[in-house]
Parts: sequence; C-alpha cells; structure tokens
Amino acid sequence: MQKKKIILFLLMFTLVFSSTQVIAKQQTKDKKVPIRNGTVKIVRDDYGVPHIYAKSTEDLYRAYGYVMAKDRLFQLVMFRRGNEGQTAAIFGNKYLEHDMRMRRDGYSDREIKEMISQMDPFSQKVISNFADGITKYVKEALKNPDHLLSKEFQKYDVTPKPWTDVDVLRLYMASMTVFMDQEQELNNASILAELELQHGPEKAKKMFDDIFPINNPASPTSIMKENSEQNQQAGKAKVKQLSKGVTEAAQEISERRKDFVTASHELGLPLKVGSNAMIVSDEKSESGNAMVFGGPQVGLTAPGFMYEVGLHAPGIDIEGSSFIGYPFIMFGTTNKFAFTSTAGYGNQVDIFKEKLNPNNPHQYKFKGKWVDMTKRVETFNVQTDNGDTKRVKKTFYKTVHGPVIYLDEENQTAYSKSWAFRGTEGQSWSAYVKSNWANNLNQFAKAAREFTMSLNWFYADKQGDIAYFHVGQYPKRDPQLDFRLPTPGTGQYEWDGFKNTKNNPSIINPEIGFVANWNNKPDPNWHNGELSFNWGADHRVQQYMDQAKNAGKLTLEEINDINYHASLVNLRTKWFKPYLLDVLEENIEKDPRYKEIYHYLKDWNNLNEDLNEDGYYDSPAVTLFEAWWSNVPDNLFKSDLGKSYGNLKENIDHRYGCSLCLRVFRGDNAQNPVGYGWLDGKSREQIIIKSLNQALNDLEKEYDDSMDLWLTKGRTTTFGAQSLIGVPHGLGSDIPIPVMNRGSENHYVELTKKGPEGFNITPPGQIGFVSKDGTVHQHYDDQIKMYANWKFKPILFTKQDVKTHAESVHYLRFTKNKGGKKN
Repeated sequence: MQKKKIILFLLMFTLVFSSTQVIAKQQTKDKKVPIRNGTVKIVRDDYGVPHIYAKSTEDLYRAYGYVMAKDRLFQLVMFRRGNEGQTAAIFGNKYLEHDMRMRRDGYSDREIKEMISQMDPFSQKVISNFADGITKYVKEALKNPDHLLSKEFQKYDVTPKPWTDVDVLRLYMASMTVFMDQEQELNNASILAELELQHGPEKAKKMFDDIFPINNPASPTSIMKENSEQNQQAGKAKVKQLSKGVTEAAQEISERRKDFVTASHELGLPLKVGSNAMIVSDEKSESGNAMVFGGPQVGLTAPGFMYEVGLHAPGIDIEGSSFIGYPFIMFGTTNKFAFTSTAGYGNQVDIFKEKLNPNNPHQYKFKGKWVDMTKRVETFNVQTDNGDTKRVKKTFYKTVHGPVIYLDEENQTAYSKSWAFRGTEGQSWSAYVKSNWANNLNQFAKAAREFTMSLNWFYADKQGDIAYFHVGQYPKRDPQLDFRLPTPGTGQYEWDGFKNTKNNPSIINPEIGFVANWNNKPDPNWHNGELSFNWGADHRVQQYMDQAKNAGKLTLEEINDINYHASLVNLRTKWFKPYLLDVLEENIEKDPRYKEIYHYLKDWNNLNEDLNEDGYYDSPAVTLFEAWWSNVPDNLFKSDLGKSYGNLKENIDHRYGCSLCLRVFRGDNAQNPVGYGWLDGKSREQIIIKSLNQALNDLEKEYDDSMDLWLTKGRTTTFGAQSLIGVPHGLGSDIPIPVMNRGSENHYVELTKKGPEGFNITPPGQIGFVSKDGTVHQHYDDQIKMYANWKFKPILFTKQDVKTHAESVHYLRFTKNKGGKKN
C-alpha cells in the first residue's frame, strides 16, 4: 500500500531557471535588491511556480499577467480565440460549429465593456492591470519571436495580439458559461414524447418520473439537515409543455452539442467539469486546526488548465491555483483562511418554447403580440484544405429570453435559451476577486452571496471555523410549470425576479465537523429541475462522507487516504456489491463457480489497484464485478424502454451513480419507491443471477485460464494524448498514468496558528513553453509521475519557505509612458 502514503517529494534543482528571455537583471537568491514602486520581485520555486512580491496592487496584477503569458501564452491565445469563436480560421471547418455556438451565445465587445464599467473601481483596476501584464509580454515576444514565442505560434502561423480588459472578462465569461450550460430540458421533452408514443401518457409519465424524479429525498446532501430557509420550488406540472417536432429538435441540437463538445475538448476547453472537496473543523481535526481539501476536475491536458501562483503585496498574501486566464485564485490559501470550490449543478438554465408567426418565422408571440426577433449577422473565417481562407456568414436570432438555438418553421416553433446569471458575469468575476481579499468569514460570505453562477464555495480559517455556501442566482419560476421541461415563451410564465442569495443552502460549523461535496445535492430542500437524475440515493460523494463519518480525528494524510480510495474505487460497489454477495451466498451450491466468485468479491477492497505494477488490476473481482454490472441496467430497463433506452442509458447509469437501479432493487423499502413496475414480476435475485450468468458466459469465452487469472488490464491515460488543439505538434505527454477519478489538481491545507501548511500537486507542470526546436521546458511535465504515484510537493507560503525552495529570482520593472500609464 505504498502508493497510499504521502511522500512529499522535495526535488531541489541547482540549475538557474532556463528562461527563453531576459525580463530584467537576474539575481542569485543570496543577493538582496530593494523592491521599489514599479519593480516586482518574482521568485520561481523548484517546480517553476512564480511567487510574486510587489509594492502595489497595480504592479502585482501586471506581473501576474506577465508571468502567466510568459509560461502559457499560446494556451491563453487559444482560449481567447476559442471563446471568441475564431478557431476555424486556423484549424478549418471542423471547428466552425464550435465558433458559431460561441458567437451565438456570447457578448459583443460593447456589452462586455459596459459590464466592466459597472464593476467596482478596484475590480476594474485588477482586470485592466492583468491585461496590461499580458500585453507587456506579447510586445516583448513579438520583438524576439524565435526565442520568446512557443513553437505552436510558428507552426500554425498565429500572431498574438495585445490584451484588453474585455479579453480577460470574455475568457472568464465564456468558459464559465460553457461549464454551466446545458439543454437537458429539451432532451427531457423529447424523451417524454417518445415514451408517450411507445407506452401512452399514463405509463410514460410513471417512467419519466422514475428516471427524472422531481426530488429524491434519499440523496446524500453536503448539509446533513434541512437548513435552507427557503424551499426550492419543484413545479406542479399543470401546463402543457410538449410541442410537435420536439424529438427532431432535440436530436439536431444534441448532434450539434456533440460536435461542440468534441471541438472544445480538442481545443483544451474542458466541459465535463466535476470537482470534489472537503472542509474539516477544529473539533474533527487531530491537530485542532481546520483543514481544506480540494480536487477540481477539469480534465488532463498538457499544458494543464490550472495555473499556480503566489501573490504578495500590501493587503494580500495568497497562494494557490486557478483556471488559466483568471487573475484571481479559485483554490488556495491566505495567511488567515483557505478555500476551494466545486461545480454546483444548480438549475440556472431554462429553454423557452417560442410560438412563431405562421406568416413570418422570425416573429414570435409574446404577451399577445407578434414580436420581431433580434437579428445579427456574423462572419466567420474558415481555413480550407488548401490553406486558403473562405468567409462564411451566419445569421443569429434572439428573443426576449435569449439566443434562438433551434428554429422549426414547419411546426411554427423555436427554442431559445436563458441563463439566470446572464448579464451578471462581471459581478461574479468581482466576487471572486473580493474573496481573495477577504479578511474574515463575514467578508468571504458577502462575496459568496454576490457570486451569481452555480458553484459550491468552501472556507476554513485559523480560528477553526469552517463554512459552506451553495452560491448562485436562481430565478423565481411559475409554480404551475414542470421545471424539467421547456417553458412556454408566450409571456404567461416568465421569471418573477430572483431569489435572495442569502437563502441559498449554507452552513457554518456543522455539528458533524466536516462538509464533503462531489457535485451532489447541497441540502434536502434543494432541487435542480431537469438535472434531477444526477442527485439520487446512489451518489459518488458517499465515498467521502462514509469514510469521514467513520474516521476519528482527521489529519491531512488521512484526508488524502480518503481521496485515494474515492479516486480508485468502483462506485457501484457501495450499494450493489452487497446485493450480489447475498445472492451468491444463497445460491452457493447451485453452481461451483459461485463459491469462487463469492470469495474473490468478499476479499476485494473495491479498488482498481495495480500494486504489483504488472499492468493488471490485482484482483479478478474487478473483472467479475464490472462484467456483471454491465448487464444489470440492460436487464432492468432495456425491454421496457425499447428504442428510448439508448438515449436514456447515460441518464440512468451515469458517472455519479445509478440511483434508479438502487430504488428498483430496494422496492417498497426505498425512501421514494418507483412508480413503474420495472421488475415486471421478476425478482431482484433473478436479475442479479441472470446478469451474472451472462457475464460468466462472456468471460469464459474471453479467458481460457482459471478464474484467478481473469485479470483486467490496468486502464491508463495520458496528459494531452491529443494536443492542445487536437493536432499532434509536440505538445502533450506520452507518459501513461493510471486512470483515476481524481482532481486535475489536488491541494491539502491546514490552517495552523503560525499560518497555512500543506501540500499539493498541479500536473503536468507549471510552464507550457515549447522552444522553436521542440524542446519542452524542464517544468513542462515534471509533476506527471508524481501525480501518478500519489506524491506531492509542499505548499510554499512564507517568504522563508519560498526562499528555501527558490530556483531563480527575477526583477520585473514597469516604467511609465508619457501618458503616465505603466508599461
């Protein structure tokens, strides 16, 4: 079990930081140079992480933008182009659908500038200074491109441009919106319509309600009691919300989304975000200090989506990481408190069904009148196969609710999309900045209430306090509606403002002594509409909750053990392995194979481990259980759902759990029994035995050897198997690592009386620069093997810690131009 132990791998480099540029006079770490206004000290530690020391806020954020651009300029440029909808100009028609979607749902420069003007003055300075820092590096790099521009710029003939505050906010807005975007309401309507065609309205309604329950009271919740002051409405479904042609609309939109997702992943823009977190109070901690663990799940790419930094200036001392292009820290610590976040998966997106004028498909009925859609024409440059550029024009339409995502002239219907946080993204950006500058829990909580997008925020401080906030702005919907389906857009069912964010689920110092979250339900009163299938009795967060409950006082190392277990466990073993063992025990004499299977499963720790490093998981139980489970959902639902099953399987048996399977298995003992008779006269035992025998027949054909050799080859992955933009060009890494259901970054922080202590890992490495000859920087992938082997590096916070681990010291000087602005 050596991999489970924390090994703080302290690798000391003796080489001076091998920069491709000279930003100022380099000093050895023994010499002291006074830091004056306009001069910033940048200390790189032995993993290339920059620790920035400035005399002013302006210089701090300029330097932050500068070093981020130095380390990851091509990645920044690609994210900007991706969020602006300008990737097809470089990579061709394959990315045109991605570009169209980003432009359709995005904002104009004027709209973003207006949003910035509404920010508080401090946030305006931060965003402007950060952009100035990126621009400073861009200008220097353009003067010496062979040495200061990463290889990808030459290969793809891309020239970086100066950055503005609009670029910074758009990158944030577009990426965060994509994380929280979905069109599930339309898919749900299509599914319900298909079920009605197959089974009739009554039976279809029972099936639909089982698969998409309005609320599942058995769902594990981060707040383990009914704590929110304001119940989330569930909707009474008294309005007809299905429309003719909805199946075709959902199918086309689903295909477009698949193309968009594929292109986004190839561009290095993660969509399937997750993240897990745990905060532990002083009473649950062995040391008496509060602790924070976080694991943002944003995929494995090279360069990574995370960027680590230390920021130190009057009024702020903070260390941690954030998404690339963000000038604030999302996962980190100050000398007073530590914090992290996860995706909230709240119900913030509604699809509106618009009724079109039969004489004019670009007019829609709203409050008794035909209203013209807003029309906008966008031009896209697309690179052709022969290297030329063609221009493609696309007309986008918008209703009072938002951009039109589908227009069905034949059925006189259109669908438009509304985000509850639309127009408030600048406010959320500012809220994150404020959280970084908070001095106590009250100030952090105030920032949390100002954040309008759906996240979970976590806090722990030196006083031993912990706090959890489900953040986001949620609309007041008409209670006559079924919130799982599209809303009629004719004006009778509009949002009636927004709920008070102070009443969102939150808790301070829970009696149990900890809060755990893995994108699960925040508290029992909270619903999430069309996404309800994600929150059920079988949920992956139990891997954290169960272990934390059963543990005594916790240490950081023990929290890491919990994370190790959760990262490698087969999630279906929590509830379904005991059922399988019971059936095997009861039928042990009926088949000689059952006794052998029973002992393998009984002895298995439920983890997909390869401790002997032979390339195979250590126990045949992995093979047996996975083969058995692959048949269970099919045998439970396929015959009843018919042709709808293919589209529904990922809603039933998904990455969080299979709660519907558990409800069927529990029968009348379920906290919310199913309404439809899925077993259809069969017993749970019959389904289990049938699924097992199917698995055994298949495995005996695959394996000729005895059962103890039925081993599954260990699954591996790589960082950037496809390059940043989906084309092999020397980026990425071919180092195989075990597949783990784990954060792309992990951080563990203890708030001691002296200050924060802990360890983290931010693979693949800090610096994404590739020289013109293809040589990658020494800190490009130096954390991959550590990540694979569950090793960590220390979090460096104090000046002394940074100095001890310093690899290089640089000074960056900002001079004023004639207009008085620093450059």
